[in-house]
Amino acid sequence: MDIREIEDSNKLNHAIKQHKSTASQAYFNFIKSNLGIGVIVLPFVTYQVGLLWSVVLFIPIAFSCLKSSNFMIEIADDMNIDNILYADIIRQTLGYLWAQVLDIAIILQLIGICIAYLIFLTESLAQSLLQINIEMTKLQCLLITLVIVIPLSFVRKIHFFHSTSKYGFYCALASFCIILYDCQDRISIGNFHMSNLINFKNTFNYVGVAILCCEGIFTVLPIRDSMKNKFEFKSVAAQSLLTAFGISIFLSLISSSTYQADTQSIVLFSIENSILEVLSLILYSISLLLTFPLQIFPAVQIVEQMFQKNMVEIINFNDIEENSNEESPISKNVESSKIEEIIAQEKDDQVFEDRFLQMIIRSLLMIIIYFIAYQVPHLSHFLNLIGSIFGSLLQFCFPVLVHIIYFKNTKTPKPFIQYAIILIVSILAIVLGTAQSLKQLL
Repeated sequence: MDIREIEDSNKLNHAIKQHKSTASQAYFNFIKSNLGIGVIVLPFVTYQVGLLWSVVLFIPIAFSCLKSSNFMIEIADDMNIDNILYADIIRQTLGYLWAQVLDIAIILQLIGICIAYLIFLTESLAQSLLQINIEMTKLQCLLITLVIVIPLSFVRKIHFFHSTSKYGFYCALASFCIILYDCQDRISIGNFHMSNLINFKNTFNYVGVAILCCEGIFTVLPIRDSMKNKFEFKSVAAQSLLTAFGISIFLSLISSSTYQADTQSIVLFSIENSILEVLSLILYSISLLLTFPLQIFPAVQIVEQMFQKNMVEIINFNDIEENSNEESPISKNVESSKIEEIIAQEKDDQVFEDRFLQMIIRSLLMIIIYFIAYQVPHLSHFLNLIGSIFGSLLQFCFPVLVHIIYFKNTKTPKPFIQYAIILIVSILAIVLGTAQSLKQLL
């Protein structure tokens, strides 16, 4: 009997840990959360503001993103609660009303990012087909993307991305390498200029897009909770963010100084060689398709919880308790704490059992996303708007406020200078970035 109980306990331990990610998997997951659509639009706005000025602008944005992510991780580590979400922290520090506001803002930003993904996929498809003399309308291309994107929107387990994020990252890197190869060809014939250094006039065309190069704030806590040792995530997150920032700024500086006035709103369209252009579009499309469900996951999770918060759970504790009564008391003691961890793990992946209702919710979200994607006239201005409003609020303002409130009664040293820098960056982006993008969209 003792041997059987030990074997059962080992199986249960394996069931808990088999889906948990390693530090390496979390690293790739978080990089992919930050290397989205912003990085391929950044060269266009970099050329608009000038090479030197773009670096000056990017540094405080990158600093603010790194620190705000650290603030959320520090709070989660101090709380030491399993499966804690961004909204849970807001609810405990700012109250229920602000948590509702946050939920709505998260949904709107993530929908905005997914809209940007669809615009890219649609334009990429149209451009690729044009290379083989097939011309299609924007609506036709959007409908074709339905076949691929809709099934991905029904992915319900974040663990699915432990492997796919790594391959998505490699696809993105391969696409970036093609851009650099094309740039190298142009540099070899003298097409490289450093004359465009500073243009203050277009400053706030840049800020919102740059903020969306740091769009992974919503996946900070889910990825942290998915780790085998979640207290390692602070250093993993810092390494991931620095990698993403380095790729973004390096690619934007090289490509904008090489393509100059030929820099397209999506830098991949600037590649002269048609075969390389199509190949880079395919690779980056694969990367975004692997990222799309990861980005929409928090929004879907929030909406599902709004509809059916406490109705049905995937694992009913009472059923497990009845089954466990048939086992020995010793076995119950060994497994009772493990059961709770399994329940917490599964609740994070599957909010409720009603699959039909889930399909309806996700289908409605996708219809909204597709409708808006069809109406958006210019990708860079749209990204600037989303980044300026929701990116600033969610990436910068809320993390600073909750960190101030959560640690206000502790003896922990307060980073007031960091607070000030982040809030100044976010307020300027919200006011001036929003005004600039609305002016150009309307």
